[in-house]
Amino acid sequence: MLLGKLDLRQIGDRLRRADEFLFHVLSVRLSHGGLSGCVAESKRKGTRDGIFNTRRQDVEDHRIELAKKWSEQLGIDPNFAAALQYQNMTESSKIQNEIMIAAYQRHAAIIDENDPAAVYAYQRDNLLNLTKKIAPYYDENYGKGFFGSRSYFDFEKKIIQELIKEIPHHNVAIDLGCATGIISFEIARAFKSVYGYDVSPEMVDFANSKHTEEDSEISFLNVDIEEGLNLSENSVSLAIMNMGTASEIKNFDNFIKDLHKCLKPGGKFFLSFYNSESLLSKIGFIPWPTPLAASIDVEKRCLEVHHDNELFFLYARSRSVKEVKDLLSAFKIDKVFTFPTLSSLLPGILMKNEDQDGIVHQNEVAQEAIRTIDSELSSSASNCGTYIIVTGEKK
Repeated sequence: MLLGKLDLRQIGDRLRRADEFLFHVLSVRLSHGGLSGCVAESKRKGTRDGIFNTRRQDVEDHRIELAKKWSEQLGIDPNFAAALQYQNMTESSKIQNEIMIAAYQRHAAIIDENDPAAVYAYQRDNLLNLTKKIAPYYDENYGKGFFGSRSYFDFEKKIIQELIKEIPHHNVAIDLGCATGIISFEIARAFKSVYGYDVSPEMVDFANSKHTEEDSEISFLNVDIEEGLNLSENSVSLAIMNMGTASEIKNFDNFIKDLHKCLKPGGKFFLSFYNSESLLSKIGFIPWPTPLAASIDVEKRCLEVHHDNELFFLYARSRSVKEVKDLLSAFKIDKVFTFPTLSSLLPGILMKNEDQDGIVHQNEVAQEAIRTIDSELSSSASNCGTYIIVTGEKK
């Protein structure tokens, strides 16, 4: 085997990256929010008397045989593969037991997934619990550990700033689903007044706590957008709903009527949806942690949000570009983007390097190259980005 310039230190770096990636994959398999958790919940729902059978000998035997077959194809000792797979299944059974016993002890309700009202109520509770947990740390931490989410936040901000320049009047801007007001504060200097709406009282409280004397034009309100915007007719110059929030509106027809009513003629909007035609949706399941803070699971029919090793399930409906255009037929659509594509799929480990002292260095060259490719794909007719961004105006 030729080594060229590859020495033991460099080989060691590659071994560390391969080993770390292995554990990233195992986290999908074995974490409480991962596939073991899914198995536990499925078994819990299938055994209403609370007696859980975590062992399925025929399934385990089959998986061990598969592991041996794959290992032989890849040049790995099948006996080692069988032992490793047995360890995986043993650990998975332990995690399943922990999850099911904890749920049994706290008398956790089993959601009837055939009852849309019960599912929506559960998702709503998840949303309020999540926002309560993350509000104090949202600005500093949320999404920053996810390369795909960071790339998307930056792309959104760029499009919003370009959109502001096209608006003929700069009176009132509304930030719908404002969270802690990151976008509200960014656009405030361009408008006489900015209103941020959010369903989470904790998010609104934290946004208000960031006010300074220079921010008198910004107001944050605890408003459930599902219940209406309650804004004057022809009063708004710009409406923003970013980070896929437009997909989280259940009664979208009513929202569209409210939006059309409150926008001034020539008033602009920026709406972000989850894309049902994205490359991530087409692939379906990837066996490593998604490089996004939130993503829609097609089979689970919900938005999964990862925070502090917890998984939250929120209401969201992904749509195609055509569906979005049809929904917005009362408006003049200016631009449609889908973003990001590669940044939604590539393992996060590829975006960084960790040296032998455990110090992480961001691979800026790789990150910039991937952002550039995603930007070029954002206007492609393939519509493969994870989010759809639509800008337009009231006719």
